[in-house]
Amino acid sequence: MLALTALAHDRSLPQSVVLSAIQAALEHAYKKDANGQEVRVDLDPDTGNTVVRTIKIVVETVEDNDLEISLSQAQDHFPDIKVGEEVTTGYIEPDPGRITAQTARQLVLQKLREAERQLVANEYSNKIGEIMTGSVSRIEGRDVIVSLGRGEAVMPPQEQVSSEKYRVGQQLKFIILKLDQERRGHEIVVSRSNVDLLRELFVLEVPEISSGIIEIKNIVREPGSRSKIAVNSNQDGIDAVGACVGLRGLRIQNVVNELLGEKIDVIEWSEDPVEFIIKSLSPSEVERVMLNSTENSAQVTVPESQLSLAIGKDGQNVRLAAKLCGWKVDISSDTNSNENDNNEPKTELSKAGIDSNTEELLKVASVTNIDQIKNMSKDDLLSISGMTEKRLKALREIIPSSAPEKVEAKEVVDDEIVEKIVSDSEVFSSDDLVEIMENSKNEDSEDESEPEKPSVGEKDIWNIDSIVKKKSGNPKKGVIRFAEDIDDLKN
Repeated sequence: MLALTALAHDRSLPQSVVLSAIQAALEHAYKKDANGQEVRVDLDPDTGNTVVRTIKIVVETVEDNDLEISLSQAQDHFPDIKVGEEVTTGYIEPDPGRITAQTARQLVLQKLREAERQLVANEYSNKIGEIMTGSVSRIEGRDVIVSLGRGEAVMPPQEQVSSEKYRVGQQLKFIILKLDQERRGHEIVVSRSNVDLLRELFVLEVPEISSGIIEIKNIVREPGSRSKIAVNSNQDGIDAVGACVGLRGLRIQNVVNELLGEKIDVIEWSEDPVEFIIKSLSPSEVERVMLNSTENSAQVTVPESQLSLAIGKDGQNVRLAAKLCGWKVDISSDTNSNENDNNEPKTELSKAGIDSNTEELLKVASVTNIDQIKNMSKDDLLSISGMTEKRLKALREIIPSSAPEKVEAKEVVDDEIVEKIVSDSEVFSSDDLVEIMENSKNEDSEDESEPEKPSVGEKDIWNIDSIVKKKSGNPKKGVIRFAEDIDDLKN
């Protein structure tokens, strides 16, 4: 049938789907001519011949003669028939009247529309979350109808950007949000305000994101106004922010143009919450950040001149920063910073050159002086909440570790000897030092399993006064003298 083929082509539907729709419509239309009986229409697609037959259900006991037939009556014509099966009981002349023809026509169109929607729904069910280019076909009330080529989608008011003005024929990028089965007409729902639209636009513009080299950690957005996106590089040597911005800002400018001028802040993600909060509040400057892990809040201090910039218009900047980093951010200005610096005494840590943020982390861990830091190992410092490798490296450049290193036993003994000589001796020469060191070596070589208490006359490194007395005859303990005094003692 040429008509069937043409109709299938115009609707972009398979011929079998169109044929099934026509048969269903004819069955519903001929049902009235059969006095409510169920009918079946057989349509030959090659010749166009139509056969209309009445149908009854085989039952044991007949309750409705128009719809049912007894088993005994059915077996007279169909010996193998069973209860529950359908049988043809008669034929209806396929000569519909005007009303039947109009009813069939309306039903055919309805069935075709339903088939189109189902076909489109099946096609776009696998494209949820993807970006597609569409054009505004018309505006119905507050809904914007978007043509996606194959079918049409709807953009409800809550998925629109309030600052955008849509016009018929306008081409934009939309994200396929969902399929709404309960919605009449257009089941495909698209969005221009969803954060995933911004995410997918960056995936299209930045190859490093699609390849996995750069990872998008978080996105916050106020559609049509401002957005913040945190990115991180998974490969050394790759600047995540620079890759997203592109050469001369080409990549990010393409995204901004697609969003019709929406401002976008690209921020480097950091595992250090203090550093991440500072970056999230850009472009404002931050002096100090104090974290409260219990309440998941951060007290941020900024210069008075930066207060309005940090808060943003109607609190937008601090609001987006709080959502991006996941902390409750409270901002205050440091109006008396200079006075405080002059009047309040600096702490031991601040005098050493440790930045205020690191100092706050140390104070939380009850680390308040330099000696504590010197005696702490790398693992101990990294166990402090908020301490990172970068922050630890900067701290060790200011305050090196004083943890003892592994040295030879001989070197340890020699150091102890020298320290004892310096603290206890009055005067001594280079020969005295040699004699003392030799005595120490001899004692180290002796069997330590049976230690003996040295006599007073022995040259004992722990009894240096005996050596000094022999040389000087002065029993008095003195202090270290100048070189001239030592030369006089030799004489």
